[in-house]
Amino acid sequence: MDMDTDLMGPTARKLKVRAQSLSIAFVLVAALASAVHAQVSPLGAGSSAGVSNNPAATPAPRASVLAYGVDAGVGESDNVTLAPTDKISQTIATTDVDFTVKDQSRLFDVNAAGRFAYLDYLQHAFRSQLTGRFDGEGRVAIVPGRLMWVVQDDFGQAAIDPYTAVTPANIENINYFSTGPDLFMRLGGLSFINLSARYARAQYQTSPYSSNRGSGILAVGRDVSASASVSLNADFERVMFENTVVNTDFDRTSGFGRYELHGARTDFEGDLGASRISQAPRIGQEGTSTSGPLAKVKLSRRLSAAAKLTLIAGRELTDAASSFSTLQTGAIGAGGMIGAGGMIGAGGMIGSAPAALTSDNYTSNYGSIGWEYLRNRTAIALAARWERDTYSGQPQLNVNRPVADIDIHRQLTRAFSAQLLGRFYKTDYPNAAIASNTGSSNYGDWLVESALTWRHGRGLEIRLRYDHSSHEVSAGGSGYSENRVFLTVGYRPRSMTESTEPL
Repeated sequence: MDMDTDLMGPTARKLKVRAQSLSIAFVLVAALASAVHAQVSPLGAGSSAGVSNNPAATPAPRASVLAYGVDAGVGESDNVTLAPTDKISQTIATTDVDFTVKDQSRLFDVNAAGRFAYLDYLQHAFRSQLTGRFDGEGRVAIVPGRLMWVVQDDFGQAAIDPYTAVTPANIENINYFSTGPDLFMRLGGLSFINLSARYARAQYQTSPYSSNRGSGILAVGRDVSASASVSLNADFERVMFENTVVNTDFDRTSGFGRYELHGARTDFEGDLGASRISQAPRIGQEGTSTSGPLAKVKLSRRLSAAAKLTLIAGRELTDAASSFSTLQTGAIGAGGMIGAGGMIGAGGMIGSAPAALTSDNYTSNYGSIGWEYLRNRTAIALAARWERDTYSGQPQLNVNRPVADIDIHRQLTRAFSAQLLGRFYKTDYPNAAIASNTGSSNYGDWLVESALTWRHGRGLEIRLRYDHSSHEVSAGGSGYSENRVFLTVGYRPRSMTESTEPL
């Protein structure tokens, strides 16, 4: 079998599409970066910036941050195709870029982070590949404190086949773009009405799940104290697919009550209500509807000047595109950017999201806990998440996903620093029937990365990194492992902030 022909073909067809998908992310980054430097005045108390139902209870503005880095280098893999046997070694050239932009002002609110790696497989096991994740949101005040225009974009990769190894031949680009206005209105001194409208576009490179979406949110509430509010919320979304042969358009309607508390050290948000999915009829069939409870809780507590604890739990009806746009990134990655597992990029861990096997809605039950510690020369982040997705009428797609992350960074001396990253990611499709001999429905992935970095002058950085990944199989298929070593040289100036407080 010709390795070059077999593995390069699918990836080659994706390169042109990748460039189009990435353009949205890069255009948004440029706009966000311009906004950061356009306004420098602090956001006043009581502004309606942010997503809180009670703008007056919004926490104090965060410090402005502009951090970025670029590097290039070369590395070696001992099993680039992630094969159980007959491993193929490969020399890989890499160019990496990452950035974090955060800023609040009277007219602009910007929060964006991204990480990208361009990999060139020098012995041609795969075509050259650009991989990465970008999440960004920009808010422009048309009428400060009352009317804002919001632009959001989420770009990344996802596996195509969830049962086989995540290589460049088994990933696709996904981009989720949304935009629309937020309107905040006060009724007297304590009551408020908030309105939001969005147009969204979910674009899949390979899977036939691309869609256009329109949504609206109405919130009617009242401040119960200077830092707390209660509200009743109605949320409607219309989803229209390009391919109506394999997909069915649907409406998703939710009604829920919300309680918010934003204190000096504690933030709490709780939603309780229900959702209803109404699917359009297919040819020769009647339309269907599904209802289910909606419950979400998010608690964030500043334990000390250096430590913070976050708890999240919930149950909701959702779909693959909506889940991708709100992907929880855990503890690992530049700017918090890592997906659900899979490939390790040259600049560090750059993950891929779970494969989308259907556009149908499913019930997601999830819970997570995260702990952060940032003090002087040491930074530690720990996170754990559990998720169970249940598909009505399609039990073969049901999946359980427990995940655990660790990220430890230590400044050893003025010039040297060390970092240790780790992730365990378990996937279990309890009812799946796998046709392929190489596929598996129950497996666990271990990802470990250690790095030693030397800095000199204003931003010169030399980094030696070792990555190890292993795939352990419990049902079907075969396991595999891979080791990679990279040496890179780059430029990373100190992050520019307006505050010395921990971020």
